[in-house]
Amino acid sequence: MDHITRRTLVALAAGALAAPALAQEGNMVRPSRVRHYVIAAKDLDATCDQLYALLDVEPTPKRDGPEPTLAFGFRTRMIRVGTTLIEVVSPIREPHQLHSFFAERGGDGGFMVVMQTYDDDALLARAAANGHKLAFEIPDFRGQHLMQFDYKTFGSRFEFYKYTPEDNWWGDPLHGAYHDPKAAEDIVGAEVAVADPAAVAKTAAATFLGALDGTSVIFVDDRRIDFVPAGDGPKGLMALHLKARDRARVGQTATVANVAFRFV
Repeated sequence: MDHITRRTLVALAAGALAAPALAQEGNMVRPSRVRHYVIAAKDLDATCDQLYALLDVEPTPKRDGPEPTLAFGFRTRMIRVGTTLIEVVSPIREPHQLHSFFAERGGDGGFMVVMQTYDDDALLARAAANGHKLAFEIPDFRGQHLMQFDYKTFGSRFEFYKYTPEDNWWGDPLHGAYHDPKAAEDIVGAEVAVADPAAVAKTAAATFLGALDGTSVIFVDDRRIDFVPAGDGPKGLMALHLKARDRARVGQTATVANVAFRFV
């Protein structure tokens, strides 16, 4: 298996790799939290059909009215997996940053990790202290504070929101009309390919309030992010770890839109 061993998969499935405690916990500092993952695909419907089949889940009913993202030049679909969302996006006009992503990545792929911060001022202060700049920031994006880091900093686009209220995060996954996947309970981790995993993991942990585990893995609340060596291959979000409902599936991997879905 690439980047993650069967022993690690079994440990994940058994819950043996719990997140290390944050040093800041005694000061009541809340760590950032992964809310959803974004996959960019040229054919949105075909990609979603593959994910519906992989996850064994019924599509979420379409809401009435036009899709709100059309004004931004792309279509989107949301799939809930436990307490985490997979968002599939596809451009509908040119030029669009998704076309630049396709050209650089060589096709479809993992586009973004979307996270929640409970203290946006503190996040920006930590970013500045670590020498990291935002690609862009929108203080009031549909009522939320949006902050996206330059994708070259952490190997993939990491987009943060300060949600108001804090449980009002995109897609309303806990209260929306989503179906439960029969194949997976949740998404418990991800792999991001970078040139220097140890260096990126260290600065990501410091900036995101993550707990560094070893040299290249961080825990952000109850999710793990493995920074893995890109080598001569593409950089960015490369894999998601699905907690299998059927334990016989642990260790299986399927690829959709050039993203590996590993059952753990």
